[in-house]
Amino acid sequence: MSASGRQVAQTIGILYQEHSEGAGELAKALAARLRAEGRNVWQEALQRHDAPVNDQLAGTDIVLVLGGDGSLLSAARMCAEASIPLLGINFGRVGFLTELEPGEVDEKLPFYFNGDYWIDERAMLQAEVDAGDVQHRFIALNDMVVVRGALPRVIRVKVWLDGHYYNTTVADGIIVSTATGSTAYNLAAGGPILHPQVRSSVLTPIAPHLATDRSLILEPNAVTTLELQPGSDGAILSADGQLNLTLNAGAQVTIRSSQYVTRFLRRRPPTYFYRILSAKLQDNLSG
Repeated sequence: MSASGRQVAQTIGILYQEHSEGAGELAKALAARLRAEGRNVWQEALQRHDAPVNDQLAGTDIVLVLGGDGSLLSAARMCAEASIPLLGINFGRVGFLTELEPGEVDEKLPFYFNGDYWIDERAMLQAEVDAGDVQHRFIALNDMVVVRGALPRVIRVKVWLDGHYYNTTVADGIIVSTATGSTAYNLAAGGPILHPQVRSSVLTPIAPHLATDRSLILEPNAVTTLELQPGSDGAILSADGQLNLTLNAGAQVTIRSSQYVTRFLRRRPPTYFYRILSAKLQDNLSG
């Protein structure tokens, strides 16, 4: 056991973004190093969609994710049900979710393996799609988005909150975002930024026709139902911008808080979020 009382990590998974320069090389080097230390290691390249690693997750103590925030979104969906914590090594641009830079790995990785960290738990969403005889289910860390398809025309979406009719939105789409995802598409669409530990979700229209159709912060257990109205054929449901399903008029998407959470390993102070946020906003202003 470590000094903090946590079990020392013995079985390590490595997921890496094969299109990120240097990620594959570091994954290979880490696997060799960890095996030399007597640890059990598996590794897998992340594809565009979720990689089939479920048979390898059993008994895994930590999953290292070498990539950007998009890679961590994929890993979060894969590992949430098994409650396996993630440690992100940044090979992307923004790094909202990652913990270490590649140059820090040699010095700092042993701390996490020996239990010297805190757990950053993030709320997730689940969406259930009723499209006639077909049912689908998705989970997401960032957001669920119902958005117009290839044709450049708006969609009409009836919105119910906890079973009560709220409004009919005419827009390019609607985002239901977690606090984690509030700095992603939600922010670009003019929605509010939530601290990552907030359990509420945010309902944000995308380019709505009515100026009064604004973002709404929902209570943590809210259930949002979105129903596509006539003329909205070919809309898309997108989970984390990575898993996509075509929707036709009449389809209903019910979105609620997931029973699963994403668990990140952290040694940075919780206030580090503000530093990253400030840097990103300043970059956008200067750009």
